[in-house]
Amino acid sequence: MNRIFCLAAYFLAILYSSPAINAQNSVSDFLLTAFESKNLAQYDKADAFLSKKKYRIPPIDELEVRFSNDEFTQEDQQYAFRISPANPWQIRRNNALFNATRKELSIQKQIQHKENIYDRYQLVVEYLFDKKSASIQDQQYSIIQKKVEIIGENAESRLFDSEDLVDAKIDQVDELSNLEDRQISNLRLRRLIAEILQNSDFDWSEFSMISTEKIKEVANSIVTDEFASPEIELISQRIDIVEKEVRLEKADFNIGFAQVEYFPFRDRNSDYGVSFGISLPLFRTNKDQIAELTLDKIELNTELEIEIYKDSVNKVLEYNFLLDLIKQHEQLTEQAELLNIEELTSRLSARENDNPITLLNLKEGLLKIELLKLKSEERLFNQYVEFLDTFNVLAQVPLRNYLTEELENLE
Repeated sequence: MNRIFCLAAYFLAILYSSPAINAQNSVSDFLLTAFESKNLAQYDKADAFLSKKKYRIPPIDELEVRFSNDEFTQEDQQYAFRISPANPWQIRRNNALFNATRKELSIQKQIQHKENIYDRYQLVVEYLFDKKSASIQDQQYSIIQKKVEIIGENAESRLFDSEDLVDAKIDQVDELSNLEDRQISNLRLRRLIAEILQNSDFDWSEFSMISTEKIKEVANSIVTDEFASPEIELISQRIDIVEKEVRLEKADFNIGFAQVEYFPFRDRNSDYGVSFGISLPLFRTNKDQIAELTLDKIELNTELEIEIYKDSVNKVLEYNFLLDLIKQHEQLTEQAELLNIEELTSRLSARENDNPITLLNLKEGLLKIELLKLKSEERLFNQYVEFLDTFNVLAQVPLRNYLTEELENLE
């Protein structure tokens, strides 16, 4: 239930969904909404802003008009026009910095894509298994209701007593409560999906999920592939940005000036003159910024090493845990078959004069086994989605629906 409420808090915020152009129904349609979500708009807006070169440093740093008169006479007047060009190294390094920033935005968008589609996979699995569980619990409630009716109609029979009726009634209340909780949970999940799809009439009742055997095959195939981790790429890119920021700070100095001079009243062969100046950046005033950026780089390098280690360890753990759950589910299925409850129920159904409650108890036992297998399968599918996310597969192009047997393409 905690997972359901977490997903609810995420998806009920409309910022995480976008209206569909046409009515969409399928699971694949739902998964594709991950790439239409409104939480991606910030990255598109930032990239559009930077693509207009708003960050570019102009080639001229400063224009200055000067007037001087040392002796306060008309003949001593002097006019000058000074141009201070921008540092060309600073211009180039600033452009490189913002190109790196655009790449960082692109990686952040990839990570958001990954998070969006992961959440949708989780929601699909939660909804489908919740619906199957509600169906089984509905059958369980019907059986308990029949037991209550039989005991009530045969209250005077020596086969039953008042305690049997009370126990059956209590079971009925408990099962009704469980069924109500499951139906409310399924209703909540359905509304979350409908909000994202912008379509409340979706029907996934015919959706066929991938088999356990296919999950193992997919996992063994994926574990041999190498898919880049966008989280690792993001840290690496931030290190690159810090390095470019340091280079930019080192180029933050005035390179000099060029000046045209005019002497309108002086007795000279020419009324015009020129002068130049070159700045020597021997003393820096931004050493504190450079030092701070260097510390940031040291911190990011450490963060990168930790993330690489965590990524490799998590991949091993998630893969092995998935295999463990597959094996456990297969063993549970084999153990359930060895009980032969279905065969026993069939034999008793053919006999006459048997206690009808016995047959209902066996049918109830079959449903409990089905519910137990369903919970095991749900754990397996949740781990399968976790495995796919850890190996960075869900958002890889071409996009695939990894919940289908054929791994159909998302279009």
